[in-house]
Amino acid sequence: MKKTAVFKIISVLLPLVLIVLLEIVLRIIGYGETYNLFNKTKGDNGIEYLTLNSHISKKYFKNTGFNSDNQSDLFLSQKTDSTFRIFVQGASTTVGFPFYRGASFPRLLKQRLEKTFPEKNIEVINTGITAVNSYTLWDITPEIIAQKPDLVLIYAGHNEYYGALGVGSSASVGNHPFLIRSYLKLKNFKFFQLFENTFQKITQRDQNNLKTVKETTLMEVLAKEQQIPLGSKAYLAGLQQYEQNLGRILSYYKKHNIPVILSTLVSNEKDTAPFISPALNIEYYKKLCEKDLSTAKTKAQHNAMASYVLGHYFFKKNQLDTAKHYFHQAKELDLLRFRAPDAINTIIRQFSKEENIPLVDIKALFESKSPSKMVGKSLLTEHVHPNVEGYFLMADAFYTKLEELRLIGDWKNKINYPQAFSNLPTTKIDSIRGTIILKELQQQWPFTLNTPKPDANNSILYSPTSFEERMAWNIHQGKQKWEDAMRQAYHFYTKKGDFKNALTVVETLLFEYPEQWRVHKMAEETCLRLSDTLTANYYANKKTKLKAMKPD
Repeated sequence: MKKTAVFKIISVLLPLVLIVLLEIVLRIIGYGETYNLFNKTKGDNGIEYLTLNSHISKKYFKNTGFNSDNQSDLFLSQKTDSTFRIFVQGASTTVGFPFYRGASFPRLLKQRLEKTFPEKNIEVINTGITAVNSYTLWDITPEIIAQKPDLVLIYAGHNEYYGALGVGSSASVGNHPFLIRSYLKLKNFKFFQLFENTFQKITQRDQNNLKTVKETTLMEVLAKEQQIPLGSKAYLAGLQQYEQNLGRILSYYKKHNIPVILSTLVSNEKDTAPFISPALNIEYYKKLCEKDLSTAKTKAQHNAMASYVLGHYFFKKNQLDTAKHYFHQAKELDLLRFRAPDAINTIIRQFSKEENIPLVDIKALFESKSPSKMVGKSLLTEHVHPNVEGYFLMADAFYTKLEELRLIGDWKNKINYPQAFSNLPTTKIDSIRGTIILKELQQQWPFTLNTPKPDANNSILYSPTSFEERMAWNIHQGKQKWEDAMRQAYHFYTKKGDFKNALTVVETLLFEYPEQWRVHKMAEETCLRLSDTLTANYYANKKTKLKAMKPD
């Protein structure tokens, strides 16, 4: 019996021992990826900082050709007493698509908070990753907690169906939440990466039939189950995964006494037609609206495009409340769910109410700032991503909520809306590049589903004429690094005596190089040329503090 028991123990332990040994060997030889959320880096001042791992997206996307566009926000590896640290969780809207850099709402918020609390070291760390959903947010939450945040902001939910590991996504490993969460944990181990890579080679998936981001949009690559009807099994599964994951995320933060601010989601309902809808003869239906409105309304109850056309019918007749109803219904009935259904916002509001979590109602805010109270192209670039003014509105909403909650400290230096908006740290070059990115995006799937697709051999036609257009085009084409273009722009504007735009460039550079006192000196000197001694003194003080910092 004793020998039998020993053999049983050995038979159980041996595989575990072999796996541990394999893991050790794989780590020694440097196999696979290390999926830390943050990497250490040394600043020019010798101080150790952390920054978001630029390869973290590989954990959630395989064989898509997708390169992460997440932002690089430096923050101290050793948090100081004077630091107020904010983490922002989300996806492409949080990243700031398509303008990025100084247009993202986390950076707009950071700049304003820094000037409101000059005595503080304000850190706003953007952990947004394009095309991820609540599984990724859940997965990275423990690493955020480890960095001792004072506050977490969450804007997420549009990618719940087609984002990485979503119920309708090609980048999925199943539909059971427990299995998906287990998969994400196992991905951190080298032995599991080896098994996964080996399995993919053995199964010999037909790579020739798999589209990549280089061939189309990430949206098409990820949308495997393209049609998800309202109320369907897949639709309900998406809501369930969001509710479960967000609940777990909030529970983690509550356990560690970390305050959270939630936000509702906004999408373009008025100026974005449904991507996929049951067939409809639009011209015939428009005539039906005029001749038999009752029948037209009945048709619109189950047809997204009919509902959208009916919305415009009532809009032209100035029946705005009715028009808004049908625009909203069209979005809800859209079979291609790249815009979060209203049920996602209901879940967000429920958590806010039940858990007493502060809520920023971005949806209501955008409606209040939009013509006829209908969100459209005045604030959004396409279906979900804000324009520069829209991103500023988001930053302003969070700024206002922080003031309302009296977080950080004394708000005696509060910066009002007009003052902040007149000093946006978004360069003309980044704005133009964002427009180019948008034009390219809208020439591809799914934006061409209802319009003729451009010639595949004819890329976007662009003939830059101004300095800013040339710089934007060079960056977009990969002919020039963004940092080099910004430095060139600074000298260009300074030489012209255009110190306003020169300051915008420097303030954008400060997001990338917050630890470099020389960049703060550039900002100080530019402010003096603008006769803005108050802001010049602010940058001079920051410069002095940075020069005084010494590595441990």
